[in-house]
Amino acid sequence: MENAREKKSKIPGSWLRKKPKLDNEVQQSIQHIEETLKDSIEPAVIRGFDEFQRKQIEEYFERSQEYKVKIYRETDDVIMKVYPVGAVKRLTEQKTQEVLMRGVPEVLPPMGSFQRFIIHDYLKDREGVRTESFGEGKDRHIEIQPLFGRSRKKAKRKLT
Repeated sequence: MENAREKKSKIPGSWLRKKPKLDNEVQQSIQHIEETLKDSIEPAVIRGFDEFQRKQIEEYFERSQEYKVKIYRETDDVIMKVYPVGAVKRLTEQKTQEVLMRGVPEVLPPMGSFQRFIIHDYLKDREGVRTESFGEGKDRHIEIQPLFGRSRKKAKRKLT
């Protein structure tokens, strides 16, 4: 006679791999975060969840390459930041194309250290441009600069 668990699924042990349902508070928070990050390069800050809820939020966003979750501990509080990595990379790509086409440096808006790391890492192997950070504190930003030794015609030819 078959076990009740075996009737539900023909794959042995698959009932163990099912993801738990998200509670309402976590679902609402996720929807709010996705709306907030839709057209933003700034991270969403999340506070006030217990460890289990934070884990659910982290697992949800880490499934996609569009987001990266970082957890920071303050004295009495735990803060989660959800970074829109995909949006930052798209902005970087757009600005890089402009630099290559025009041959003029582009200044990106001020960003946090993790966002600047994403940009530097994304463009480190890119030919024709280099990145450099300028400023201090909250005004620290990246400038994408064209590399000399390549004419605009060659850069345009490479892009098309």
